[in-house]
Amino acid sequence: MKILLIPLALGIALATAALAADAGDGQVIVRQEMLHGINDTTMEIWDVGNSAMGDNGGIDPARMDDASWAKLADAADRLAADAQKMAEAKLIRAASPGEAKDVEPGSFSLEDVQGYIDADPAAFRAFAAALAGHAGKLSAAASKHDAAAAGPLVDGLDSVCEACHAKYWYPQG
Repeated sequence: MKILLIPLALGIALATAALAADAGDGQVIVRQEMLHGINDTTMEIWDVGNSAMGDNGGIDPARMDDASWAKLADAADRLAADAQKMAEAKLIRAASPGEAKDVEPGSFSLEDVQGYIDADPAAFRAFAAALAGHAGKLSAAASKHDAAAAGPLVDGLDSVCEACHAKYWYPQG
């Protein structure tokens, strides 16, 4: 029995991985993009920003070195690319088929999230494009070592994310 379950589990894992990747068909699985891209790069951005935060907020350039600026620019570039992928997706799925019935405690049903996306996919794409644009501006500021521009962009990233989450990812009351 165990021998039969191993290929089945492997097959399910491979199918999920294949669905999570954009196979060139213009489909994006939002949960996978968030868990394996956007969340990680956003945390990297906040880690750099928080480590360099000045006494009055923003980024204190004295707390940044070339490696920190490069890390910030790289994370912003990856965030922009992931967000742009969602903005250009022809088909937007909240989760892979195996996850569609999942409910995170106290949070949301992925079936509900799919319904919210299906009701207004153009706005979802617009939110993703706004995130890509914001991240692109952050990358440009970090590449120039421009703390005055980068600080507010790091600080404002949460608001850009939250706008989309409020419409699509949180339970509608």
